[in-house]
Amino acid sequence: MNRTTVVPTGRTVLVVEDEAELSRLFIEVLQEAGHTAISADSVTDALSALTGQRFDAAILDVELRDGSVFPVADRLAATGTPFLFASAVYHQIVPRAHQRVPFVSKPFDIRVLQQRVAEALATGSGSTGNPQQA
Repeated sequence: MNRTTVVPTGRTVLVVEDEAELSRLFIEVLQEAGHTAISADSVTDALSALTGQRFDAAILDVELRDGSVFPVADRLAATGTPFLFASAVYHQIVPRAHQRVPFVSKPFDIRVLQQRVAEALATGSGSTGNPQQA
């Protein structure tokens, strides 16, 4: 698991993304907002991270090298951790249980991503919001 930690002035956000460049971008955006970012590049790594730590929010790519991210989404929803999907796949493949989770389509505008993360952190509930596609 790739872990990138910054000075913990804000909240801790899990970034689940298997494209290294995109993961670095997410982490940079989170750092600029004063948050700590922990990255995971697979479903296995993300589930492991969730076992050992509590997160304030998460950004999830849908398709990862070892499968779909939905087991991670299920775990986050069960603990009440807000999250959003940031993916190039179609929103329609998201299971019914997570259809209301914010969804940012790749390619995306970085300001839209920043806004969705801020909204997730503010609401404290990623699985009860309205779907918001960008």
